[in-house]
Amino acid sequence: MVVEALIEYAKSIGKAFSGGEWKTAVTQLVAIVVAVLLCVATGADLFAVVGIVFVWPWLGILLTGIIISRGANYVSDFVKRLQGAQKNE
Repeated sequence: MVVEALIEYAKSIGKAFSGGEWKTAVTQLVAIVVAVLLCVATGADLFAVVGIVFVWPWLGILLTGIIISRGANYVSDFVKRLQGAQKNE
């Protein structure tokens, strides 16, 4: 689920760059950087909230930043999927 989300985001940015849509690609990259910096500064970790703990704590924070850079609807859907996956374990 996480890998799929990361691959789709990377494809979207790559497609924007290769299609000459520089503004879109740069906007998406800036959103990632800002979101990751905010998560690092606050220690925000969606994975820890649902009980998923990484060996490297910074990884949950980094992934959370990338996920929240996609927007509120995406985050909401992602958290629901995480909670559903957790219940099925």
